[in-house]
Amino acid sequence: MAKSLVMSTIIMPSENATTSNPIVCFSTNMITTPDIFKLGHQKPHLYSFTLFLMQLMLVISTTQGTHFLLRPLKLPRHISEIIGGFLLGPSVLGRVPKFALIIFPQRSIFLLESLSYMGLIYYIFTIGLEIDLPSIRSSGWRCFWFSLACTIPPFALAAVSGVTLHKKLDERSNQVAFVLFISVSFSVSAFSVLARTVAELKLGSTELGRLTLSAAILVDSFAWINLSAAVAISESGGVTLSAIFTVIAGTGFYIVCFALLRPMMQKLSKRAISGNEPLRESEELAILVGVLVSAFLGDLIGIHAVFGAFTFGLAIPQGPLSALLVEKLDDFVRGIFLPLFYVISGLRMDISSIKQVDLALYIAMLVLVAALLKVLGGVITAAAYDMQMHDGISFGLLMNSKGVIELVMLTVGINKKIIGSQSFTILVIMSVVLTAMVNPLLDSMVKPTRRLVFYKRRSLRWHDPGSELRIVACVHNPREVPALIAIIDCTVPTKHMPVSVSVVQLIELTGHTPALLLLQDPMSRKAKYGSHLETQSAAVSHAFQSYAQITGGVQVRTSAAISPFVTMHEDIVTETENCHAAMVLLPFHMHLAVDGSLEIASHVAVRNVNKKVLDNPPCTVAVVIDRGIGSISAHGTALHVGILFFGGPDDCESLALADRMSNHPAIEICVVRFIPTNGSTSTSSLISEDAELRERNMDEQCLCQFVERSTIAAIEYREHVVSNAEETVEVIRKLESEGKDLLLVGKEQGLAGSRLIAGMNEWSEFPELGPIGDLLVSADFGATCSVVVIQSPLGGYGFADGSSVRMKPDRREDPVSDRR
Repeated sequence: MAKSLVMSTIIMPSENATTSNPIVCFSTNMITTPDIFKLGHQKPHLYSFTLFLMQLMLVISTTQGTHFLLRPLKLPRHISEIIGGFLLGPSVLGRVPKFALIIFPQRSIFLLESLSYMGLIYYIFTIGLEIDLPSIRSSGWRCFWFSLACTIPPFALAAVSGVTLHKKLDERSNQVAFVLFISVSFSVSAFSVLARTVAELKLGSTELGRLTLSAAILVDSFAWINLSAAVAISESGGVTLSAIFTVIAGTGFYIVCFALLRPMMQKLSKRAISGNEPLRESEELAILVGVLVSAFLGDLIGIHAVFGAFTFGLAIPQGPLSALLVEKLDDFVRGIFLPLFYVISGLRMDISSIKQVDLALYIAMLVLVAALLKVLGGVITAAAYDMQMHDGISFGLLMNSKGVIELVMLTVGINKKIIGSQSFTILVIMSVVLTAMVNPLLDSMVKPTRRLVFYKRRSLRWHDPGSELRIVACVHNPREVPALIAIIDCTVPTKHMPVSVSVVQLIELTGHTPALLLLQDPMSRKAKYGSHLETQSAAVSHAFQSYAQITGGVQVRTSAAISPFVTMHEDIVTETENCHAAMVLLPFHMHLAVDGSLEIASHVAVRNVNKKVLDNPPCTVAVVIDRGIGSISAHGTALHVGILFFGGPDDCESLALADRMSNHPAIEICVVRFIPTNGSTSTSSLISEDAELRERNMDEQCLCQFVERSTIAAIEYREHVVSNAEETVEVIRKLESEGKDLLLVGKEQGLAGSRLIAGMNEWSEFPELGPIGDLLVSADFGATCSVVVIQSPLGGYGFADGSSVRMKPDRREDPVSDRR
């Protein structure tokens, strides 16, 4: 009896047992480990549930570790996870003695495969949720012809070569099913993966991006229909009548889902949009159980369980209901169940199963030719529609993006015995290789490179007061909106001095971002999803549009940029160049807390976004540190503004902004100029001396222009002669204590001014704000006013040709005249 407990697996001969399909017997009472400290129980891997936990931890750690290691190659996450599953399979770690016997014994595969299929069903269900069928009808004939041009050539190539492959591979499946299946695998794309690729390449708002995503929906729908037909033919065992019944049953299942289920789901979605009654727990549970029922019926009638779940997902209309289901399922399914699916696929991949190397190379060549045919189809169709060849090549490359869907289809094929282990291994390897080849080409050809030669770096100082002032306002969350509107209002927009504002809401692209959000701009739609994201987008858009209607002289255009924080700065620069903006408003990554201190506003990565924009500013950049300026502006009270002028390009830009503010009747301006004492400076060369002289002349010119252009008497000008950083801080503290609501300061203080802040950089907490900006934000300083830190373009004082450039200060003594 004791031996029967330890012998967990016994391969027993039987009439129905074969070498590839043995009968596996194991003890029914060995589920959980009783006690590892108990004698005779030192092998926890013999117990089924304990073994499953070990496998799950190994699978997740391996797939995550592989993704981390391969991240520099910029491969899609699913490719890294497939490689992780391959490492755990028989081709790599499976060759280690007793590894497969201990970690992945035959008795555990049933549980792993069942759970992986459970996750796969819900994942395919979410894919169906993300496909908007009405968008196919509204995409037009151009989308249809593009999708046809990228589908028919590889489909025909596979159909012609499929008969030969079926014979050479010695496949025992139905020949028609095999040819149809190979044709699908050659022509399929992956909409969910492609949507994120389009977003990462900043193509979501372009005509090419929208065309590609719409065509991918058509191609995927075509692939699923043909896959279900291939499965039906294979399951019929060559009996034509059985295959016909399966296709009819599958068609009937599709009709029932859309005729009965879709109207019910539309009612739930409309109710969720209205906000009168949220989705009840019982209704949510019924939908999740409905996925299982649909999968069961799909498997029962012979079209496979994943097709049943996919059809059920298609039946649910786009809206808050689909967004809620994706949000609830995505993290758990992608994080737990999908890695199990990758491992099961990896266990099926066996390099040793490839017996004919020449045949494997032939299949690889066919896959590459199919990929080239997709590109060629895109180029020909683009030429037919008078589009550039570059767009056609880009479209073809994007349609070659492979995803989990192809692996799912290959898994369905091997499970239904349409293809064998050799074909499965070759096709999965080629999918990984093709993706690895396509991605670098996408980065070099598709990713937009800005060649706006006619666009000169603009600034406030060289902006014509009578022309339209163009501003890009970046928003991460609605809380930042009042301060941004207050700064825009300070520029005094009128019909004679118009202001054009491009509002960009920056949204982080995550793994569970709904793919349809990448196809359409969430700020331009009327809360179709009803999600928290769209609620925020609507609030931001409404606030700026309302301000434009009330003020007059302001034109507002709202848009959204969905991308990871790592590349979010590229969206800001792109928008700035597209609209030829003179100034970009960036909200600081911290906001005012209840106790008066500053705390992280939305995400710490926002700080890195600001840093990258400041490192290479496309125009004047203003970082807004809000301490309640929005509420002051909203109440219509007088706004007390102080300008800290040390000299240099950045301070001249802050003076140019103050020049615009001087036309506002409710703004009182105080300009404080800091002048170094005699003997407080030194230069080490004639070149540095000449540069400082040029800077001093430009500073004088800026101040003279400011005084001449100022038409309102509420302007105060002061000069303070200081010799070191301590005296500088004391003057700033005194000015802030006078009750200023807003301080304007340049990020850098020029050649002469930099000597007055010597040593302040050593203890800087936020170096991207410069020494003075960092001082005003510091909790130790205790400032209570809002701050705008301004950086001019890298061209120095704002010349279009960039003739005056920034120069680092030197340390030789040089007398500077005192002014009081």
